[in-house]
Amino acid sequence: MSQDQEPAEQPAAKKRTNFVRAKAYPNGSTGPLRHSVLQVLGVLKVATVKQVWRLAQPDHEKPNTVASGLRDLAKNKLTEQRGTTSGIPKQPEPADSGDEAAGPAPVRPPKRRPVRPPGAGAVIWGLTDLGLDAAKSTLPSERKIGGRARSVGRATGAPHAMAVNDTIVAFTSPATPGEPIGTIADWITEAPHPLPGERNQFADAVLTAPADGVPVLLVEVDLHNETPEFIAAKFERYAEYFALTYNDPKHDGHHSEAKKLKTWRRKYPMMAGSDSLPPIALVLGGAGPRGLNNLLNKVKDLTVQHWAPPRLAPLDFSKRIPILACHLDQLKEHGPHAAIWWRFGANEWQTLDDALAHTEYRARVQARLDAEDQAAHEALEKRLEATRCPGCNRRQDEIKHGRPSDGTELCGDCRNKAWKAEREEKQQAVRDAHAKRWPCWTCKGPLGGAFGSGQELTKEAPADALECPSCQSHRLNNGLGRLLLPKPTRAEERQARKGQLNDPWWEMRQLHARQWPVRSSN
Repeated sequence: MSQDQEPAEQPAAKKRTNFVRAKAYPNGSTGPLRHSVLQVLGVLKVATVKQVWRLAQPDHEKPNTVASGLRDLAKNKLTEQRGTTSGIPKQPEPADSGDEAAGPAPVRPPKRRPVRPPGAGAVIWGLTDLGLDAAKSTLPSERKIGGRARSVGRATGAPHAMAVNDTIVAFTSPATPGEPIGTIADWITEAPHPLPGERNQFADAVLTAPADGVPVLLVEVDLHNETPEFIAAKFERYAEYFALTYNDPKHDGHHSEAKKLKTWRRKYPMMAGSDSLPPIALVLGGAGPRGLNNLLNKVKDLTVQHWAPPRLAPLDFSKRIPILACHLDQLKEHGPHAAIWWRFGANEWQTLDDALAHTEYRARVQARLDAEDQAAHEALEKRLEATRCPGCNRRQDEIKHGRPSDGTELCGDCRNKAWKAEREEKQQAVRDAHAKRWPCWTCKGPLGGAFGSGQELTKEAPADALECPSCQSHRLNNGLGRLLLPKPTRAEERQARKGQLNDPWWEMRQLHARQWPVRSSN
């Protein structure tokens, strides 16, 4: 072949369409599929094909591959059929009859898909003991997988278990409306919460998905055939469990002095740093919206002591259980992020995030508290404005010392000022009256005494007073006797008749001269 010639085109390889199936897995399931199926059943214990399909292979258009995986696992004695969701057992396939040696082989009709009787419901699949051991390897090593629920689905149809599965599917399936929360490995079913007296409160399911904003969510699924008292009793036991404590293992002293730690925090360490108890989601099903709402309201009234905050601290939920409820049908239709949750204490349906944060209640109560504070502040301002002193115009809160005013009378400071002003006015009137008379004969000072001294008279002195209080005291203390003014002289009398005498005591000297003519001076 020359270099100028092009090589001949090679025939296209024929695409392989038929594969040889392994004898151990004649239905053609793959290893990853069987792993996913075992993981789902390890959590749910029992489930229908569609429930496993929505969790294990939701990207497949139909659940046929999951059904094949279940049948392959059953061939290896890892799974088994438990019955149907209606309680009607699945009809066995007809067995071959007759003896081949008795005659020619009968003509077999073509294989057809087995048809279940009407109303039989979906087939319930579960794990065998071997399957339970195999499922453990698909889940986290620290996970306690529990038993395989060997009696569930045998005759009753397991409506409660199916409702729990539907709840988990609605939360976690990638096909759920909105964003899924967590994975199947984040769920635990029939989670025990030990109580004193060898009792247990089993949660139907527990979700731990901190990466999706749900550190812990305990799920209780109840159908309408349960009484409100039966459902409320669960929260009584949860409250009892949340109150349990244990001694701090790091304490070195006597155990009686050890710090008491909450038992539930040891079980749910992902709630560290939160001052709230683990929330509980109540999922109700089995009836219409009106019946479920009536049941919800009755449970809310029976459990009010567990979820309602103290009256004096309406925003303190540190010792209260966050309870939020929804309808299972709404959860399946709209997904967990829709406004389908009713937080006990709220006034409207909310999204899961708002229900967990109690957004509506907190906003409503905070608005009420703010309004009450504002009203109280305005009332206080109005009352204080009415207490302004008529004298200084100060309110009660502006008077730091002394007696405040009630708005009609003067405050203590103004009263003191008014009293002092009145006293000064009276004192000045007394001083003016004394100034019109004569000074003290002895010290020539004011007749009422030195201004501002302790002995100054507050009332006008008697008409015959000649000395100030200080000089009078000195005279009495020294036994000097009565003060007699000098007798007027003839020259003074002539000056007085001419109006030329300047003697303030002139009248008193004349009075003393008439009363004591013999002694006219000291």
